[in-house]
Amino acid sequence: MSAPTTTDAKRDTTTTIIDQLVNHVLDTPFEAFSEETIEAAKMRLVDALGCTVSGSGVAQNDALTSLFQEWGGAPQATVLGSGLKLPLAQAAMINSLQTRSFDFEVCGPEPEGINRGKMVGHVASTTEPTALNVGEYTHADGKELLAAVILGGDVAARISVSNTFNFDADFEVCGTSNTFGATAVVGRLMGLSHEQLRNAFGIALNLMAGSYQGIWDGAHSFKLPGAQAAYNGVISCQMSLNGFKGVDDALESRLGFFHLYCKDPHPENMLADLGEVYYVKGQHKMHPSCYGNHNPIEAALFLREEHDFNGADVAEVVIGVPPNRLDHFLNQVATVEDEQPKFLFTIPYGVANALYRGRPELVHYTQPQVYDPEVLDLVTRVRLEATLPLGKNQSVHLRVKLKDGAEYETYRENPTGWLDDPVTMEQVVEKYWRNLDFAGMVNREDAARALDMLRNLEQIRDVAIITPLLTANKTH
Repeated sequence: MSAPTTTDAKRDTTTTIIDQLVNHVLDTPFEAFSEETIEAAKMRLVDALGCTVSGSGVAQNDALTSLFQEWGGAPQATVLGSGLKLPLAQAAMINSLQTRSFDFEVCGPEPEGINRGKMVGHVASTTEPTALNVGEYTHADGKELLAAVILGGDVAARISVSNTFNFDADFEVCGTSNTFGATAVVGRLMGLSHEQLRNAFGIALNLMAGSYQGIWDGAHSFKLPGAQAAYNGVISCQMSLNGFKGVDDALESRLGFFHLYCKDPHPENMLADLGEVYYVKGQHKMHPSCYGNHNPIEAALFLREEHDFNGADVAEVVIGVPPNRLDHFLNQVATVEDEQPKFLFTIPYGVANALYRGRPELVHYTQPQVYDPEVLDLVTRVRLEATLPLGKNQSVHLRVKLKDGAEYETYRENPTGWLDDPVTMEQVVEKYWRNLDFAGMVNREDAARALDMLRNLEQIRDVAIITPLLTANKTH
């Protein structure tokens, strides 16, 4: 395979931002990572890959899987859950699609230092399954898999913080930032040279996009930006290895990322503490659905348990939120006319479901459960009001009025798993089993072996032994 014509020797690879990122991805040794950083990466892998399996049977995912099967191709990598073998880029795309299916996967990785608190999105829904598939394909060892996850996630998060995060004005961040992250993952695991990875980013620039409209509409296509990012990352690196020439500078060129994709670019944010602070810590969800639902859900669960009532007792729920939550996709009422994804992105359904059923489970976000008439009736009596100040987007003041006249209220600032309220590996493992048990297609002994390997990746010589343990069709 031929490389692009420009050689490493002809370019100063220390000045431009894209060169600094490429150096970061390719030259950072595993020994640079602290135990804390490595453990955070393992938590993300356990979390995300459990979600990959639970998303295997979700409605409409089979539309894309069936299409790829019709096309045929080399059986290069494994789709988790089903065990289907597909060409590498296609397997990575399907696995990312599955991971995103219940919006249950770990968010982030979250930025720290001067960028702390800035939104990143759902990087791990792309980088983690892509890393496992590429590691399977290249027979990487566990240390290289961890390095790719850490560095790919770090790059994607840094792309995100170089722009303001605006649901109403930006391209879908899973389509943009995740493409950079996936390309970094693949480049590291496939051993690209500096010029080859730089060029791969230039190819990726012409492939990425995505819209948040899928979330507003509750369409299954909300999963596509991150899934397409996985595909784009793989083929960008493969095309670069085969000599295909891309844009010279994917970030700072006249019509590069900063100029076309960023409403308010801040390139300096991308390089803050690069190589010193790794953006690796995930925000681990304890419930399915959008993180914006979780504080209201947890407030509802607290009042339900504290005062011993359920959804049938409730007359009305009033939720105080910051004003920017009113004209928002989370403030929509889902009905029987809506598809399953709509219910993942609505506070009224999340709260009504919790009040009737207790802790949200994956099955509560499937058909026919989402169409339960009692829950949907209560959904119409959950109302958001702009009574809290701007600045703490997750904060809620939830007041429940019961039919007998009693009223109960509570206030919460951050949901469980948020960077300010982190969870433990044990909680992530419990979540892993919730995902595997819901899927019901992987032998528990195999799932336990896969979990043990993920938690001890430094000792694994070939990560290809993990994928068959997370499938229904065994080849081991």
